[in-house]
Amino acid sequence: MDIISHTLTGVAVGTVFAAISNDDWKRKCSIIFAGGIGGALPDIDAISMWSRFDSTIGAFLGLEHSGREIYAGKFWYSHHAALHSILAPLIIILLAVIISSVVRKRFNMVDIRNHFNIKKFSLLAFFFGFLLHLFEDMPTPASVWGGVNLFFPSDQYIGGFGNIWWWNNYDLVLIITSVILLNMMINFVPKFTHKIRITSSMSVFLIGISLFLYQINTRPVDFSYSGNTSNFDNFEAQSKQIQKDILGETLYDIMSKIDDRIPLNF
Repeated sequence: MDIISHTLTGVAVGTVFAAISNDDWKRKCSIIFAGGIGGALPDIDAISMWSRFDSTIGAFLGLEHSGREIYAGKFWYSHHAALHSILAPLIIILLAVIISSVVRKRFNMVDIRNHFNIKKFSLLAFFFGFLLHLFEDMPTPASVWGGVNLFFPSDQYIGGFGNIWWWNNYDLVLIITSVILLNMMINFVPKFTHKIRITSSMSVFLIGISLFLYQINTRPVDFSYSGNTSNFDNFEAQSKQIQKDILGETLYDIMSKIDDRIPLNF
């Protein structure tokens, strides 16, 4: 899937942990933000496709291969490799915890145990937002990777099923967005008790996941391919037609216009 859908999924995860936390609105927002960062972060490994990668990062690190070769390769730092593994968020969280504890202890800012009690929901939102990104990439085509390197440092790639196309999955975006909006309301309506927030938020999220999985597994087209394909444009056209059939022409046109205004794949 695309970076926007991944980020929105992380935000949706964040809304659930925000409801569980029972914190004030500022801390809830930080939890939701952490989920969004977790949802987006794995795709930072696509930086090798940056037009100036070879002359900047590649030159600085003395890399033998071009950014495009790295992107489509099976190096540990390629797209869908180490940063698309369960190990990656665990290492990132561990480093964040160590750095934060050292800084706060050095400057005697707050009680460290209390600090991590506050931050634990942000860390959980980040982790599960990150994790769902990996699962969302599995139903896309195998392409040159053959899935994601979920259990790095193992060299086994998992996924690449071709249930959905890379992007333009507007129905999935609308499901994720609906979950976010409903859970934001649940989080910030004062009259809801903590128990109602937790139950309602988790119910909305589980319903959203169920609808999401149903849509993924009922596509009438098999988008699977490995390596490169000359059928790329045809696959994309079929994906768009599926969206038009699902959403209806009016809603599809609205989503398509939004997509055209955004410089990233939607």
